[in-house]
Amino acid sequence: MDELKKVFSCQRCGFCCHGETTVSLDLDDQQRMIAELGLSREEVTKKYWRITDGIVQMKTVDGHCIFYEDGCRVHRGRPWRCGQWPFVPAIIEDYDNYQIIKDSCPGINQEVSYQDFCRCVSEYMKKHVKIRC
Repeated sequence: MDELKKVFSCQRCGFCCHGETTVSLDLDDQQRMIAELGLSREEVTKKYWRITDGIVQMKTVDGHCIFYEDGCRVHRGRPWRCGQWPFVPAIIEDYDNYQIIKDSCPGINQEVSYQDFCRCVSEYMKKHVKIRC
């Protein structure tokens, strides 16, 4: 993780929590979130998740994730994909995606070149299947 700190340090600004869609939750994500909330699966499903064609996602409210309220209310139990942000494949596959995300995410080191960013993230991703910042 230390190598990633050269290119990114989360500011917990919530930019990544905004939008009309959220990430899909795998079984580990679901179990971690249930434990963090201290509720039953049924309660969490009814109150916080939407399920479409068997895909579990967090609900959105007012254009952001249901758990975003001046920060993530389930930060320790958040999905691995949330913890992965901004190290998504699209950011190292396309310079335009990188620039858009860099311009909106204050955690990305503005002094690091795109090439150095990609090299650092790619090397880390070779060693770790799931990145969690």
